[in-house]
Amino acid sequence: MAGKIPQQFIDELLSRTDIVELINQRVPLKKAGREYQACCPFHNEKTPSFTVSPAKQFYHCFGCGAHGTAIGFLMEYDRLSFPEAVEELAARQGLQIPREIQFEQGPDHRPIYALLEQVAGWYREQLQDHPEAPRARDYLTQRGLSAEVIEAYGLGFAPPGWDNLLQRFGRDEAGRRLLDQAGLIAR
Repeated sequence: MAGKIPQQFIDELLSRTDIVELINQRVPLKKAGREYQACCPFHNEKTPSFTVSPAKQFYHCFGCGAHGTAIGFLMEYDRLSFPEAVEELAARQGLQIPREIQFEQGPDHRPIYALLEQVAGWYREQLQDHPEAPRARDYLTQRGLSAEVIEAYGLGFAPPGWDNLLQRFGRDEAGRRLLDQAGLIAR
């Protein structure tokens, strides 16, 4: 079904969902004070670091950093898309999903995407060419990352300094505005 799911509906759906019950159906939880704990389903561990808060309707793993709401859990654990996770929760609650029909064309984000690609490429270049890059490459190697992994994930190096992106990509007002819109600088 086309159309945007209204934020108000998502908020209502999350408030009606018992995150403890939802997660406990997939991962056995044990009560620990006001919260519930388990071994994290998103990484291997022996000591439980995965916590579910019924008061906040939120989960968090102190081991791997995974966190989110019931929707995020379904997306991660059941590998659902956002709309599929919302549909799953709505079906559990017996709710129909209202849709907002969008008639207006959204803003063109292609320039921002192009800038982000250029910036990522620049960071990758820095990992190869910057005078301090050998330390960064040694660090990645010590962390067990092979050259193939570094290449596959497009890892780069952010050289010291606070204005590298501004100097490289923000030479004029249009460039600075685009960096700001992309969230890469603060004005």
